[in-house]
Amino acid sequence: MNNTLHKNIIHILPHWHYKVERSIKQNQKHKNMSYETYFCLLILEKDGLMKMSEIAKRLRLSKQHATQMIDKLYQYELIERQDDPNDRRSILICINKNGQQFLKENPLDTTPLQEQIQQHLTPQEQEEFNQSIATLLRLLKKWD
Repeated sequence: MNNTLHKNIIHILPHWHYKVERSIKQNQKHKNMSYETYFCLLILEKDGLMKMSEIAKRLRLSKQHATQMIDKLYQYELIERQDDPNDRRSILICINKNGQQFLKENPLDTTPLQEQIQQHLTPQEQEEFNQSIATLLRLLKKWD
């Protein structure tokens, strides 16, 4: 890895955490749930029934960490577990009506983040920032 790339990766992390991640976390309505767990609910809402291994892969987590997250969602009564009719060893996870209602009542609010971006960046820089994120996301997905 070239030295400039290495430095850029290391230097972007605290900025991303402080400016983007932290802003989203602070404006979450439901403070008892991490946004990673919230994202898990979004995936279940979009994709329907999923095996634990599929959930872990989508979240880029170990199966153990994903299991802990699913256990929390189950305790909050936002998901259901079902036996997999095709594989007795597997359990299928799906969002339930409580989970769907939770997502409806607790949307992630990125308005403060968008306001910060508009305050500090020109329209041209905003577009550049957006394109940079789109490029980064596209390239990171190639590693899957």
